[in-house]
Amino acid sequence: MSTDIRQSIEAVEQAMESLNQAFERHAEALRAPEQSQELQKWMTGAQAIRDSGTIYLNWARHYARSAGAGASGQHEDDADLEAFLDEGSDLSGDRPLL
Repeated sequence: MSTDIRQSIEAVEQAMESLNQAFERHAEALRAPEQSQELQKWMTGAQAIRDSGTIYLNWARHYARSAGAGASGQHEDDADLEAFLDEGSDLSGDRPLL
Protein backbone atom coordinates (compact mmCIF):
# COMPACT_ATOMS: atom_id res chain seq x y z
CA MET A 1 0.00 0.00 0.00
CA SER A 2 1.45 3.37 -0.94
CA THR A 3 2.22 5.96 1.71
CA ASP A 4 -0.28 8.37 0.13
CA ILE A 5 -3.10 5.82 0.28
CA ARG A 6 -2.20 4.76 3.81
CA GLN A 7 -2.19 8.40 4.99
CA SER A 8 -5.53 9.05 3.28
CA ILE A 9 -7.13 6.03 4.92
CA GLU A 10 -5.74 7.14 8.30
CA ALA A 11 -7.19 10.64 7.75
CA VAL A 12 -10.63 9.16 7.01
CA GLU A 13 -10.34 6.95 10.08
CA GLN A 14 -9.50 9.96 12.26
CA ALA A 15 -12.37 11.96 10.75
CA MET A 16 -14.82 9.10 11.42
CA GLU A 17 -13.61 8.84 15.01
CA SER A 18 -14.06 12.59 15.43
CA LEU A 19 -17.60 12.31 14.05
CA ASN A 20 -18.38 9.42 16.38
CA GLN A 21 -17.15 11.45 19.35
CA ALA A 22 -19.31 14.41 18.30
CA PHE A 23 -22.31 12.07 18.07
CA GLU A 24 -21.55 10.77 21.56
CA ARG A 25 -21.35 14.32 22.96
CA HIS A 26 -24.71 15.13 21.38
CA ALA A 27 -26.20 11.95 22.84
CA GLU A 28 -25.01 13.02 26.28
CA ALA A 29 -26.90 16.30 25.82
CA LEU A 30 -30.08 14.32 25.05
CA ARG A 31 -29.97 12.31 28.29
CA ALA A 32 -32.74 14.35 29.95
CA PRO A 33 -35.77 12.12 30.75
CA GLU A 34 -38.12 14.15 28.54
CA GLN A 35 -35.89 13.44 25.54
CA SER A 36 -35.67 9.66 25.86
CA GLN A 37 -37.33 8.96 22.50
CA GLU A 38 -35.04 11.43 20.76
CA LEU A 39 -32.04 9.85 22.48
CA GLN A 40 -33.06 6.37 21.31
CA LYS A 41 -33.38 7.58 17.69
CA TRP A 42 -30.06 9.34 17.96
CA MET A 43 -28.29 6.29 19.38
CA THR A 44 -29.65 4.08 16.60
CA GLY A 45 -28.39 6.52 13.98
CA ALA A 46 -25.03 6.96 15.69
CA GLN A 47 -24.49 3.19 15.77
CA ALA A 48 -25.37 2.95 12.07
CA ILE A 49 -22.80 5.66 11.28
CA ARG A 50 -20.15 3.87 13.36
CA ASP A 51 -20.84 0.52 11.68
CA SER A 52 -20.93 2.02 8.19
CA GLY A 53 -17.65 3.83 8.77
CA THR A 54 -15.99 0.64 9.93
CA ILE A 55 -17.20 -1.27 6.88
CA TYR A 56 -16.14 1.54 4.54
CA LEU A 57 -12.63 1.67 6.02
CA ASN A 58 -12.21 -2.11 5.93
CA TRP A 59 -13.12 -2.16 2.23
CA ALA A 60 -10.75 0.75 1.56
CA ARG A 61 -7.91 -1.15 3.26
CA HIS A 62 -8.81 -4.31 1.37
CA TYR A 63 -8.70 -2.64 -2.04
CA ALA A 64 -5.54 -0.71 -1.18
CA ARG A 65 -3.84 -3.99 -0.21
CA SER A 66 -5.18 -5.77 -3.29
CA ALA A 67 -3.54 -3.17 -5.51
CA GLY A 68 -0.25 -3.97 -3.79
CA ALA A 69 -0.57 -7.76 -4.05
CA GLY A 70 2.15 -9.73 -5.74
CA ALA A 71 1.93 -11.25 -9.21
CA SER A 72 0.03 -14.22 -7.80
CA GLY A 73 -2.74 -11.91 -6.60
CA GLN A 74 -2.34 -13.28 -3.07
CA HIS A 75 -2.33 -11.04 -0.02
CA GLU A 76 1.17 -10.29 1.12
CA ASP A 77 0.26 -11.27 4.66
CA ASP A 78 -2.53 -13.50 5.94
CA ALA A 79 -2.96 -11.07 8.84
CA ASP A 80 -4.19 -8.49 6.31
CA LEU A 81 -7.05 -10.78 5.32
CA GLU A 82 -7.87 -11.51 8.95
CA ALA A 83 -8.00 -7.77 9.74
CA PHE A 84 -10.30 -7.23 6.77
CA LEU A 85 -12.67 -9.92 7.93
CA ASP A 86 -12.80 -8.47 11.45
CA GLU A 87 -15.15 -5.57 10.80
CA GLY A 88 -15.13 -4.55 14.46
CA SER A 89 -11.39 -4.03 14.59
CA ASP A 90 -11.37 -0.27 14.09
CA LEU A 91 -13.15 2.93 15.04
CA SER A 92 -13.55 1.77 18.61
CA GLY A 93 -15.99 -0.94 17.64
CA ASP A 94 -15.30 -2.61 20.97
CA ARG A 95 -16.20 0.57 22.83
CA PRO A 96 -19.95 0.94 23.40
CA LEU A 97 -21.74 4.12 22.49
CA LEU A 98 -22.99 6.11 25.45
